Amino acid sequence: MHECRRAERSFAKQTDTLTDTQLNDVEPWAVRMYDFFCVYHDQLVDAFQRLDVDQSGTLATDDFVEALHNLYTNLPASVDLKRTLAAHVREGAVNYREFLSGCKFINKKYLMASYEDKKKKKKTGGEKGGGRQRGNTKLIMPICMQHEATRVADGGPPSVYIEKKVHVTDLMRFSRDSRPRHPIEDDSGWYLAAAERSRVHFHDLVRDGDVNSLCTAFGIVQEQAGSVRRLSPTVTGDNRHHPELVDRFYKTPLMVACSSGDLQLVKLLVRGG
Repeated sequence: MHECRRAERSFAKQTDTLTDTQLNDVEPWAVRMYDFFCVYHDQLVDAFQRLDVDQSGTLATDDFVEALHNLYTNLPASVDLKRTLAAHVREGAVNYREFLSGCKFINKKYLMASYEDKKKKKKTGGEKGGGRQRGNTKLIMPICMQHEATRVADGGPPSVYIEKKVHVTDLMRFSRDSRPRHPIEDDSGWYLAAAERSRVHFHDLVRDGDVNSLCTAFGIVQEQAGSVRRLSPTVTGDNRHHPELVDRFYKTPLMVACSSGDLQLVKLLVRGG
């Protein structure tokens, strides 16, 4: 009910302010005639131009009405048509292009031109505010992207998704402070269920600082002394990943590590090749 009352007030306010000529936009015949002009605009212009011998863009009022009767059979009553033509008649002639545009007998909210893209007028250097503008120029820069390749041979996701390394360790026996003295001492893998394989994009691994997964994927061995040595692909058993691997934006793991500010990971990738 609130919306209905608001619509009634809007309609009453509109009818109070419009003139007799502008009131035609609320009449169905005016809207139907304007729709016909929009659909068959080119054909109507060609017909009027054949009658316009001087190509002046105007026709005598009687000739225009007769031609319009032949082209559009649903014209309104003579009183309404005469009132509509009154705004377009100058010196006994009708500007047929102006009449077909409907700008003088249809309200702006029904005009097709109101919803078309407006062409901004170009300012010259002599006009106020003209010349070179700074700060508002937007350059279109295409983003160079590539496809993330197809799936790997075993059916897994593309090579940019690296397998996350998960250590199977019994936390009841070992922890960060209480580590096994030797890797053989940690026999948790014999009686604990192995974690499910999961692959993560190397961007996320670099941001999270997952050194173990990256080292395993790139065949890098990080020794306790801090030295790094590069293994051959035959040793790692997985030659699908390499340090020069790029994502869809052509960024390598080293670029991502540099952008994230992880200095230790940058040194690790550089030393590992």
